[in-house]
Amino acid sequence: MAEGKSENFKQELNGTMVERIRPKIHLSDLHTDILSRIISLLPLKEAARTSVLSNHWKNIWCSQENLVFRFCSVFSVHDHIKRCWTSDGQRLNKELFIERVDAVLKQRSGLGVQTMAVFFDLENEHADHIDRWLNFALASKTKQLILDFKPHCPKQALYNFPFELFSAANSLQLQALKLNTVFLKPPPNLDGFRKLQKLKLEYTNVNDEDMQTLVSNCNSLEYLGIIHCGMITRLETSHPLNQLKHLEVQSCTMLQDIQLNVGLTKLEYEGPLIPLAPPEPLLMTNIWMRLSDIHSALRYIFTKLPSTLPRLETLTVNCSELKKTILPEKTAKFMYLKHLRLELTFYEQTRKADMFDFACLLEAAPLLETLELHMWMPFDHQPYCEDHGELRSLPNRPHSNLRFAYITGFYGAKDQLELVCHILRNSAILNAMKIDPRPVVARPPIALMLRTEVVYCLNGYRVAMEYLSKADHRNVVDVHEILLEDVKKREIYEIMEDRWVQEPKAMVNYF
Repeated sequence: MAEGKSENFKQELNGTMVERIRPKIHLSDLHTDILSRIISLLPLKEAARTSVLSNHWKNIWCSQENLVFRFCSVFSVHDHIKRCWTSDGQRLNKELFIERVDAVLKQRSGLGVQTMAVFFDLENEHADHIDRWLNFALASKTKQLILDFKPHCPKQALYNFPFELFSAANSLQLQALKLNTVFLKPPPNLDGFRKLQKLKLEYTNVNDEDMQTLVSNCNSLEYLGIIHCGMITRLETSHPLNQLKHLEVQSCTMLQDIQLNVGLTKLEYEGPLIPLAPPEPLLMTNIWMRLSDIHSALRYIFTKLPSTLPRLETLTVNCSELKKTILPEKTAKFMYLKHLRLELTFYEQTRKADMFDFACLLEAAPLLETLELHMWMPFDHQPYCEDHGELRSLPNRPHSNLRFAYITGFYGAKDQLELVCHILRNSAILNAMKIDPRPVVARPPIALMLRTEVVYCLNGYRVAMEYLSKADHRNVVDVHEILLEDVKKREIYEIMEDRWVQEPKAMVNYF
């Protein structure tokens, strides 16, 4: 019902229909605390606009819990982009951005800031302003602080992060810190960040010694992310008081060694294959790895990783074929692995891997409950038909725990079909097998996908429907339908669901 309007309705009273009038309801009649909570769910730009409604509304937005400053929240996007084409326009953008952040913080009153985030192309010449914002964040007991100064914009000098502002006393409320494109030089006597639980560093100059100073001081740290930090060669997280549970390392090109603490339970790693060096077998239960070469990655994972991570329960591996992929003849067993996700990309025009070799996965993980196999094979190959010969099979080795299999990028190639049939035939208690011809791991980037892949998806659907239905005696196979009219009228990216982009709604979280 629109605000301020009344509505007549009839109600039976003692056998007589009586006409009543609903009272007028005004949004502004709600308690200020309720209005503040509603407005806190809006983006900053929309929240500020409510101040023009009336005197009552003028300052309600100032209690906004999440202060997220980016160009689209303080500028007209059109004007901002228009000014970006000249150096004078870029300088004016920065001056206007600083001016508007200052204006918002001047009106913002009280404590209770959950998140303060700045996403803009700033550098060390703006240090006085940024320092002032940091002092505001500390005074407001901010719990989550993000400084993202845009790594792809050229800078004369990176902002020098002021560790001296963060003493043991005034940083107790800070729980999460993300720094992107800043200069870091923590002092040896650093005493702040004692209660910090999450730390993420991207495109910083942090080196081995600096990293050790930070990690050893943050005794409450549970998550550590290090992204594109090119000066780190050795990472050690085995400080005796460390509470670290989740480590993320991506694209640190000089990194040669990772010393892991025993209590770590989740590792996300992207980069060249390097040995993990724990002081003893880890209790880690969850690992995500993006490695460059399928051959070396899978050989390491299925021969050495089980002894390093004997308690592993969830394993995700993303890698690409650079040379012929041959799985080892004998694989060590993951005795606790319950969820395996393989994301495999084959860029070569002539694919070298034989997907039927992956049948050994069931034997390598006897307690496996969920198997995900995501493939992308963008170049020419033939869907299976009987002219290609009989399907190969292996001796039956029943698997007693696999309940769910999810296979994408199924284009209907002979070795793909042989692998799927093997899984279906040997999984004694399988509840569901979902087959999706669409290559989930191909996105992003869409630009690399070929027009012919729409036809590959249709071929995969037809092969699955024709041959898997014969082997599906328990009615557990579900094939995502690809229609001929879709192939004729739509591009490949149009038939694929968007699984990646989700804008944060209320509480902003970048960890």
